[in-house]
Amino acid sequence: MQRREGIVKWFKDERGYGRIMLDGQDGNHVFVHFSGIRPDSIRFPNGFRYLKEGQRVSFHLVEHPQSTDSQRWTATDVEIISD
Repeated sequence: MQRREGIVKWFKDERGYGRIMLDGQDGNHVFVHFSGIRPDSIRFPNGFRYLKEGQRVSFHLVEHPQSTDSQRWTATDVEIISD
């Protein structure tokens, strides 16, 4: 599975999900859930995983054909490349 890159469009910490602009293109978004973010004891010392708007990330893209259009494509194994 090939890794993709994108930029975090938004992420709601309190709900644990958000959107990533695939290849940095606004209008081409994928869903991201906190459980799909790689654990990182330095970045997330308390274990709570989250993303910030504008961060550059790499991830695997998984298709869920049975899901709604807004969650059909999901980012997993998300790694933060830069803030």
